[in-house]
Amino acid sequence: MVTTEKNRKKNKKPMFRLGTDWVFSEPIDFEHKQYLLYDFLQYADKKIEKFEIYPIYTEISLHLANLQSISNEFKTLYFTKEFQNIDDEVLISDLKYKPLNIKSEKEFDEFNEIVKFAGQKILNYFNIVKAVYTIVYDSISVQIIKNPKSQNLDSGFIHLKKGNENHVWIYNIEKRDRLTIDTKMNLTKLDISENVNDINALIEKHDGKKHLPVFLLTATYDFPFEPTLIPAAKRKVLNYLIQKRTIENLKKLK
Repeated sequence: MVTTEKNRKKNKKPMFRLGTDWVFSEPIDFEHKQYLLYDFLQYADKKIEKFEIYPIYTEISLHLANLQSISNEFKTLYFTKEFQNIDDEVLISDLKYKPLNIKSEKEFDEFNEIVKFAGQKILNYFNIVKAVYTIVYDSISVQIIKNPKSQNLDSGFIHLKKGNENHVWIYNIEKRDRLTIDTKMNLTKLDISENVNDINALIEKHDGKKHLPVFLLTATYDFPFEPTLIPAAKRKVLNYLIQKRTIENLKKLK
């Protein structure tokens, strides 16, 4: 059987557990919405307990932003962006808004109770997952070990040590006017047939890339790889680059 692009999209597992329309879709009933919300929060609990940060962090952030928009402006948010990675950021420019249409006074009162109740619950979970992410992020150390003068380039190597494991990627930063923590960083995993103790030996095999900066990241704890360590590592390198470039720009102003 030939797998077409249409079939792949049809069979693709949704990244998010709960759509942003859950809060106003029929029926507008407090008990029904409680059931939906608690089901989602139980799912979030399982992810948080296992330190699986993404995509639950993104989803909770979206629900919080949606509930705040509904509460403040009576508009719901939605987006049409297709996610390539589980830790893709949702930028303000990705969000679209539309007014809600609830005309019945009874439904309106019920809806307000739902939004008030859900808003506080989601805010609590947002703070929890943010705190867990901070633990992961702070547990990763970063240092540039090769070609520091090339750190202003939009490409380089990331060498992540996880216990006795070694993982190496080439990163590429999408060009933007200004580097921010939301800037997209794409990783290409390098094939390592055996443990790499000398990163230089691996880089030497890549002609035309020997001048690129090399970042060494060390994880203190054995966190999950795909949903946690990789997203945190990418942001760790981005933050390092942002700080260094900011310092360089300030020096130029003196």
